[in-house]
Amino acid sequence: MADSKLSREHSLALLHKLANDDGFRSRYEQKPAAALAELGVPHETIVNLKASCLAPTTLADKAHFSTAHQHLTRAATTYCLDFVVPNVKLDFGSN
Repeated sequence: MADSKLSREHSLALLHKLANDDGFRSRYEQKPAAALAELGVPHETIVNLKASCLAPTTLADKAHFSTAHQHLTRAATTYCLDFVVPNVKLDFGSN
C-alpha cells in the first residue's frame, strides 16, 4: 500500500536520534526498517512505508536533523498556542 506515515512522536524521536546518536545513525543508514522498529514504530506502519524510505542510504549531517527537530517541535507549539477555547455566553433574556 505504501501510504504509511510516522506519527509526530515517532518523527520527533527519529529526528532526535539522527541528530545525536552515532550508533543509531549507522544502524539507520544500513537498515532503516530495523532502526524504526528500535524506536517503537509499529510493524504495520513500517511495512507500509514507501520503499524509498526503507532503502539503505547515506544520511545528511547531524545539524540538518537537529534543525528539522526544532522546526517540528516549534510547529506543534505554535499550533497549540494558536488554539483558542471558545467563550460561551448564555443569554437567558430579561425576565
